[in-house]
Amino acid sequence: MRTRMKAIISKDEEEEDQDEFMAAAEHDASSKPQNLAGVKNSSLYKAPTNEEIQGLQESSDLFKSNIFKLQIEELLKEVQVDYKKAQPLEAALRKLKDIFDRTPEHQELSLAAIKSNMKKKSVVIPFPQPEPAADIQYTFGYSAPSAMHLVGSFPLKTVSKNRHGWSVDVAVEMPEELFQEKDHMNYRYFYKRAYYLSVLAAAVRDKKSGMSNCKTEFSTLNGDQRKPILILNPSGDKSETDFKKMRCTIRIIPYIPASVFPAQRLAPGRNNVRSADITEQPPTPQYNTALQQDTAFTSHLAFLYQHSKSCSGFKDACILLKVWATQRGLLRRTSEGFNGFLLEMLMAYLLQGGGANGGKKLANGFSSYQLVKGTIDYISQHDFDAQPIFMGQNTTSGEFSKEAFTGNFEVVIVDPSGKINLAGHVSKAALDELQHETRLAMKFFTESSDDKFEALFLKRVDNPMLRFDNMVKIHAPKHLGQLKSYTKKAALDYPSPFIHFAHSIAPLLKRGLTDRVHLVATRFDPLENWATSSAAPDFGSNSVITIGLLLNHEESSRLVDLGPPADDLETAKVFRELWGNKAELRRFKDGSILESAVWEAQGTDARHLIVGQMIGYLLKHHLSVPHDSVHYWAGQLNKFIQYNSKVVPERLFDNKTAAASGFQSTVAAFESLTKAVKTAEDMPLSVTHMYFTSPAARLSSTFIPHPRDFNVPATNFPDSAQYVEPLDVVIQFESSQKWPDNLKAIQRMKTAFYLRLAEKIKYKGMRATVVEETEEESLGVNGYMDVCVAPGYVFRCRISHEREITLCENVISDRKSSHSLKEQHQKALDLYNRYFVQAPMHTFQLHALCHRHPSLSQTIRLTKRWVSAHWLAPFFNDETLELLAAAVYVDPAPWAAPASGFTGFARVLNLLASWDWKHEPLVVDLTGEMTGKEREEIRHNFANTRKNMIASTSATAPQVKTTAISSDHATMFIATGKDTFSKWWTWQSPSPMIVARLRTLAKTSLDHMTKTMSSSETTSSSALNAIFITPTVHYDLVIDLDPALCTRYAQNLAPNAQSFVTKGDKYKNLGSFQKSVFGDEILIGFDPAAEYLAELQRAYGDIALFFHDRYGGTQIGVLWNPITLSPRAWKVNLGFNSRPADVNKDGVMEVKKEQQDSKSKGGKTGAGSKLVVPNIEALISEMERVGHGLVRSIQINRDPTATN
Repeated sequence: MRTRMKAIISKDEEEEDQDEFMAAAEHDASSKPQNLAGVKNSSLYKAPTNEEIQGLQESSDLFKSNIFKLQIEELLKEVQVDYKKAQPLEAALRKLKDIFDRTPEHQELSLAAIKSNMKKKSVVIPFPQPEPAADIQYTFGYSAPSAMHLVGSFPLKTVSKNRHGWSVDVAVEMPEELFQEKDHMNYRYFYKRAYYLSVLAAAVRDKKSGMSNCKTEFSTLNGDQRKPILILNPSGDKSETDFKKMRCTIRIIPYIPASVFPAQRLAPGRNNVRSADITEQPPTPQYNTALQQDTAFTSHLAFLYQHSKSCSGFKDACILLKVWATQRGLLRRTSEGFNGFLLEMLMAYLLQGGGANGGKKLANGFSSYQLVKGTIDYISQHDFDAQPIFMGQNTTSGEFSKEAFTGNFEVVIVDPSGKINLAGHVSKAALDELQHETRLAMKFFTESSDDKFEALFLKRVDNPMLRFDNMVKIHAPKHLGQLKSYTKKAALDYPSPFIHFAHSIAPLLKRGLTDRVHLVATRFDPLENWATSSAAPDFGSNSVITIGLLLNHEESSRLVDLGPPADDLETAKVFRELWGNKAELRRFKDGSILESAVWEAQGTDARHLIVGQMIGYLLKHHLSVPHDSVHYWAGQLNKFIQYNSKVVPERLFDNKTAAASGFQSTVAAFESLTKAVKTAEDMPLSVTHMYFTSPAARLSSTFIPHPRDFNVPATNFPDSAQYVEPLDVVIQFESSQKWPDNLKAIQRMKTAFYLRLAEKIKYKGMRATVVEETEEESLGVNGYMDVCVAPGYVFRCRISHEREITLCENVISDRKSSHSLKEQHQKALDLYNRYFVQAPMHTFQLHALCHRHPSLSQTIRLTKRWVSAHWLAPFFNDETLELLAAAVYVDPAPWAAPASGFTGFARVLNLLASWDWKHEPLVVDLTGEMTGKEREEIRHNFANTRKNMIASTSATAPQVKTTAISSDHATMFIATGKDTFSKWWTWQSPSPMIVARLRTLAKTSLDHMTKTMSSSETTSSSALNAIFITPTVHYDLVIDLDPALCTRYAQNLAPNAQSFVTKGDKYKNLGSFQKSVFGDEILIGFDPAAEYLAELQRAYGDIALFFHDRYGGTQIGVLWNPITLSPRAWKVNLGFNSRPADVNKDGVMEVKKEQQDSKSKGGKTGAGSKLVVPNIEALISEMERVGHGLVRSIQINRDPTATN
């Protein structure tokens, strides 16, 4: 609980190193009672009473579980307001009342007079747009408030503290005599309200009788520019009225009694804003509702208070509901969304209705958990279009009937009076977003196998980059008031062209995108508060609207949108109006003639961007938004998993062809190989199964495999583009008793099968090469067959024989076997399992998952590219990174599963930046069939590995610390249904230090992406280049390699074009005569940089760590192990080049002071301390010599001996 509750305060803790990792785990393991003898009779160990047992049972019934109840209680303590510390706030409220009561009243004044008076007091009247005309005939007056009421959450004690602060709402009742009969029309009420508010502001600012020590500013009520309010901020002067410690503000809201204007005049279908330019005056429901809501503050407060008294869990439930909504960004200060008050009213309504057959949805005896869950469940399932909500009596006819409301509002939630639509300002897009989140929440609530409390209440999930699949940022056109869609009728109810423009986007996109998207959500920043001495701000041409899209991955990439048949003239006309010149009449294969809109895109990646094409067209066609004002974030990362087409010639690697075919060409080639092998004649045994186990088989190789024409000699390719990726295949023969019972003999038998197969398939147009590796001690996989299959792929085939498992296990379990023999067979067993058990199973499961979530493939590829770009590829195998990417799909909480690679990659970064590897296993349910019992088994296994880790650490000397990880635990514990111990992929690597490095890089990259997407004026992919560039200053050494000799250099993020120029490019008539340093033969899987890295790891892996970018990297980073730099006793076969610890860099022996003192006292002096340290200079020279020809230079960033 301690760890989880931190999440609500901060998730941005810095990463700890391995020492902290070990210390934390050791502390957790040691936190257990040491001696219970003295407390046996303590009350802590007494048997529970009947009352306690009953309480536990009630907790389980009312709060899902006892743990869930404890979590809720802890959360409420964090977010509730401490009313005992509210004395300064109460003093400030009392003083406010005194100030307002003593404010002098005045007679009716003209517009010019009140402006002049307020100007003298340095207050600008916050008139809404359009401002009152200078020649208006009515006047403005002021009298002391008739009453003042605390409204909102504070008096109900349902305040929920959040990162934006909270407020105390003070409703100030304006006297009825200040208003005339027709003041409800043409903004007269709102103008008088604004003037009244300015008088209150001047009174508060008065230096003699006011509270001038408090900063005052104007704002808007729920983003409605018609209704300004006064904000009073704490003074901070530590006076008796300084409420700074409460971390809140006071909002002063003018209102009027319900009796001022007859309710019928403010009915939804009435017009109250007249225009001389319009013959038929349209209804003004937004205007009417804005005025109506100013009459109901106290009645709504009474309604909520009544339910809070009758239902004990109501207050806590309101707080929890607002915490849940705040974490999702659903409670916004703009005019189109929901607010906390509306959610509270919905919950109160469900305590009296909303159930089946007119009954109650919620009961007064429900716990806060049940109330929240019931409210969210109701919202998620309710059809607001067919069944608008009426909290009171619903009139069947008249101006307040159901039809009157639904005909004028997108969302209808009518208050108990039956006359005010509380959701009059709420857009359909905002309701769709709320319902989407409630459906997700119900999924989490009903999750029985895992605790989703953190996902529901603790995690902030309002980052649009992580929440939505695609994001669109729209810069509002300069002349919004002149748009065709902003008609004179629209201007009557929407005086702000920007607000009307923002409200128009979501319905338009929903119409055009149809079932391509599940959700279209709209965001824009609210107007900032402004000084009382300044004019009210307005949305300018720089205002930005953010559109979030949740894609339907099954439909979002289709090429054709079908419309109505040609003979349906009316519907066809609507379709053509929607799509303009994109609409065309087409005949389809089934003979139908339909209106349609066709989109051009080649390849999977391009088809995923069709939605962006459609949005750009719709906004241009209907709202006159130029294309350069629409910034669509979706495909900016695609280039990082493609060859750099600006530098790498198309004849070498054609991105367009690869994108068009995807992985299908590779799979088709494998099927051809399978057919050829299975139909091979005169084989001793027939082939029963063939498994494609390469990353390409599971659609997860970083680059789509490019075919290589093996009829073209190697000299036609530069050495920097010679790499050919072998694709792993497992061959399984039918069972036979004739296989030998000796592992070495089995390997020889496999070689014989390879030779026979190679001979047979050459007659089917395939070339095969049999390779036998020559490790004498190897008992496992030590040979393979490379097969070249048209159009140019190489499959590396290995034969699986299950008998090898039994033979290895027999030796390992035999007590008579020597330790070295057991190690040899264990190594063989691990290798067998890796190639023939784990890889096929993993491939099968991940391939199925990629088909269920098509964007997973791109997510994995981007993740691999990013990890390798930061030189961490040597520490992670493909399968580990694939599981990390899959984790955000199989358990996407607190979001829905991503449907784009861009968002999937961002969520992987978020996972890496925030996951607590010390205390939590990462469970990846690839099949979706894992039970709660299996998850519990994984947690048990995880706890045991952590104990083993502590035991192995404690077994070493206390003063000795190491960066190497023990072999009996995994730092990154990633478990699946088939690997509940995390032994398959992460048991040996990465180490805690590498995990900490990965975490830091992920957090930095994620922050950069968020910042770029929120502030950048462009959607250029170059803005994200930085997240794939790793800093090199942290390495002790950086070894520079010759790009011309790096066969994978074509995969580099920024290759040099000169590395791909051959003589054939210069002299087309002569062909290519370039001589390759690697010879004339095409070398399969040959990567000099990787071979050199492997040699460095074999020779110096005990004293240094080596970092490298697998995909075309031309540098290797080196970090010396600080432990090995410490002086140690010399011995034979120390393992590295060393020098005496007492010899300086110049080779001169340094005599230490204690040795001099010993000599002066007649003591003996030796030749030194007999301690040695690594000879760094010699080691660097050895590294350079080993890489002779490949290594260009070695850059030394820092001298490790300087701090030793």
